[in-house]
Amino acid sequence: MTLRVLLGAVLGAVVAGSTLVACGAEAPPATYDAAGPPADTSAPKIVKPVADPAAISIPKIGAHSELIKLGLNADGSLQTPPVDQPGLGGWFAGARPDVDGDEIAPGERGSSVVAAHVDGVIDGKKGQPGLFFKLRELVPGDEVFISQADGGQLRFLVERVASFDKSAFPSAEVYEAADMPRLNLVTCGGPFQRDVGHYRDNLVIFTTLAPEQL
Repeated sequence: MTLRVLLGAVLGAVVAGSTLVACGAEAPPATYDAAGPPADTSAPKIVKPVADPAAISIPKIGAHSELIKLGLNADGSLQTPPVDQPGLGGWFAGARPDVDGDEIAPGERGSSVVAAHVDGVIDGKKGQPGLFFKLRELVPGDEVFISQADGGQLRFLVERVASFDKSAFPSAEVYEAADMPRLNLVTCGGPFQRDVGHYRDNLVIFTTLAPEQL
């Protein structure tokens, strides 16, 4: 299935007319083929389907959360977890999260995506640390664990850390790379721009499934 969604969606937040320092992830690319390209016989093989992700754990930064399903907003932008639950993460489960078929789950060949806030609102207080508050501290080789709905666990290793201006977000790279099982973590970064109510950049942690699980 091909999903046509908006590019460059700004996922900061404005609440009651005041800026709120919170953020999630950019939208999938304008022509997003969630099934990925034809199978490459030279690439590692993961048998589909794999169980949906249930939780994420990043020991180095003390980040642990269950994962909710994220779909698309009416305007085609990517949904994010509730801003008033900044400690909650979500994974992109396709345009219609209630229907299987257009999502890439962690462990499948292709690019799965987990989005979470860098900060948000807790008990009415803005700027409270979110699940991905310390995501920028990760370096290549660090571990990310995904617990699956069937009780399994996947280990991913950070491949690289990159920051992108929202106007130049590499949607195809984040959502479409299909050479192997990938998990990309996305949140906001860079300076907070009070005039527009969101952070300037997106921080992306690119990870790959650990060799022993290929």
